[in-house]
Amino acid sequence: MATFQLTKRPEVLVGLAAMLPSLVGNRSGIGLSWDSTDYIAVGLSMAAGRGALDVTGVPMVIRPPGLSAFVTVGDWLTLSPDWTLRLVNAVAMFVIVWCTHRLLVRAQVRAVSLWLGVALVALSPTLLDIFTMAWSEPPFLALLMIALVIATRERTWPWELVLAGLFTALFFVRYVGPFYAAPLALVAALVQVRKSGVLLAFFRSGTALAVSMVAPWLWLMRNKEISGYLTGYREPGGGTLLDPLRTMTGTLGSWLIARPPLNGNGGIYLNWADFSGYMKFAGVLMWMVLIGLSIWFFFSQRDASPRVVIVAACLWVFVFYSSFSVYRFVYNEMGPLDSRMMSGVYVPLIIVLVVTLDHLASSVLVARVAVAIALLVGAWHATTMVRDSIRYGESGRHWGTEFHREVPIHTFARDLPESAALFSNEPQSLFAATFHWPIRNQYQYSQPTLVDCDRRYFVWFNQSFLPDGKPVGGTVVYEDSWGQVIDLDRCDTDIGRFWP
Repeated sequence: MATFQLTKRPEVLVGLAAMLPSLVGNRSGIGLSWDSTDYIAVGLSMAAGRGALDVTGVPMVIRPPGLSAFVTVGDWLTLSPDWTLRLVNAVAMFVIVWCTHRLLVRAQVRAVSLWLGVALVALSPTLLDIFTMAWSEPPFLALLMIALVIATRERTWPWELVLAGLFTALFFVRYVGPFYAAPLALVAALVQVRKSGVLLAFFRSGTALAVSMVAPWLWLMRNKEISGYLTGYREPGGGTLLDPLRTMTGTLGSWLIARPPLNGNGGIYLNWADFSGYMKFAGVLMWMVLIGLSIWFFFSQRDASPRVVIVAACLWVFVFYSSFSVYRFVYNEMGPLDSRMMSGVYVPLIIVLVVTLDHLASSVLVARVAVAIALLVGAWHATTMVRDSIRYGESGRHWGTEFHREVPIHTFARDLPESAALFSNEPQSLFAATFHWPIRNQYQYSQPTLVDCDRRYFVWFNQSFLPDGKPVGGTVVYEDSWGQVIDLDRCDTDIGRFWP
């Protein structure tokens, strides 16, 4: 019976299959970066009842605690952070694929267009690159797609409470959540006008948005009290608005050719020059196609059909968030408009392209050309995705690789007693290999201890972003080309003497 029901719902089978690439890509352990370690540390800290404290034991303000909450729940269920986040990413992928199918069905596209669109999402190397890392984007994209499904249809009033909850969750997973919630709230109001009238429709959506900002406001006030900033100190990128626009163009091109710039190692200093000529050309082409199809689509559609609503909603989210991101880069935060930053508009753009192309392909010839191009792009993406998932699964990613875990100095530190207190000039990197919490840096030696300890050790790395402040006078108990492990005596002795 269960098998029969599944065959009646092929989108469920496709969604389940879409979970496999990230599971395969994470089979050696989920990828870890600097922010991943803080997400995990905060989750373990909350699970122990100590509050949202990062790797070094400092209250987290630079990132929200939403992803960390999954780690907390996993810890309560005796799941490791690694396995918890693997499952979160896999389930998020299922949700995204299901929502994509739901929206394309509602847009009444042809069956070929429907499944090509679903395939472009399910077999996306761009999404795989994100879903094989311990990042906040996977659950954020799932929440966003659920909200998009709800906001683009007429609703009874209890669904406004669901939207309010989703809008709140978007903020607590990523601080940019309100800049997706605001355009979605407008979409939800406009869709509801025909059924509820203008005043009531806007009142309901406005109330949902306002309610969703209560808990975020309290969190922002907490951050300001702790750090003096609403979301932590951030350095603006400066320059002109053209700089992030060009980076976004390169990102669109990298999505089309299914390759990240600089092999995915761009970081916060990624700029236009870092994209290949193919990516730049593909990005310009993407803009031309997107703008051309959108203008033609709305000129040829005079009604407010579901397909018009869905295309308009996806485009509005893209325009609103992209405009905010361009402004933010120049005046607020030096975060390049790369795949991570722009990931929230990835699936909406695919939906726009699929729906508009399906509408354009009224003649047999145009339809055949469109399908042929879509099949070529889909085949290239699928081949790349399969190759990447196997490669990621064999070696792991960034600090999540087996090599990083088994570096001798990391192994030595991991084998120290659980009652040991650790210090390091690279606490995030060491945490990724040991999951020992907290790991204080050299400038925190005088701060009160957060957990009981018997003995202290400093893991000093020769290559570090914090090259100064090495302790003096301790006993070196391990040394190699990477660095040293220094015994700093018992925890009930004066630690200040090692920093005279």
